[in-house]
Amino acid sequence: MSSQFESFDDVYANARKVVGVTLFTVSVIADDGTSMARVYTTHPDVYPVGGKKTLAGDTNAVWLEQVLKGQQPFLGVDKEAVRAFFFDSAMIESLGCGAIVNVPVVSNGQTIGSMNFLAPEGSYDQNSVDSAVDVARRSVHLLEEALTTAS
Repeated sequence: MSSQFESFDDVYANARKVVGVTLFTVSVIADDGTSMARVYTTHPDVYPVGGKKTLAGDTNAVWLEQVLKGQQPFLGVDKEAVRAFFFDSAMIESLGCGAIVNVPVVSNGQTIGSMNFLAPEGSYDQNSVDSAVDVARRSVHLLEEALTTAS
């Protein structure tokens, strides 16, 4: 059984090893459920901590239904998938990323945030998703702590 992580830096180090990431961010549900606030990032110059995406305006409805409401991971294996689901796909591609895994983080049956793993196109498959889900499961307590300050 794998243990919980001590910090988001530990999460990132593990994600680099077991999932493989170029860009890694963590967001929590904020503003009474109307947005997601970034609480960790590997690229603060373009995706700063504290940055927010509104759920109504900035987020694809299918993604919302699958990840936040359905509590199921999202796998985008190529640039086409990233472009179809993410309004900031040009920025994502400019960082060398063309594949994504988003994993909902769930606490006591409620989605409290997501972990977002991005890498070059073709980097991810179902094994990557399974590894990312394990990373997220071991990080719930960190998002619970971050949730108290993000709103």
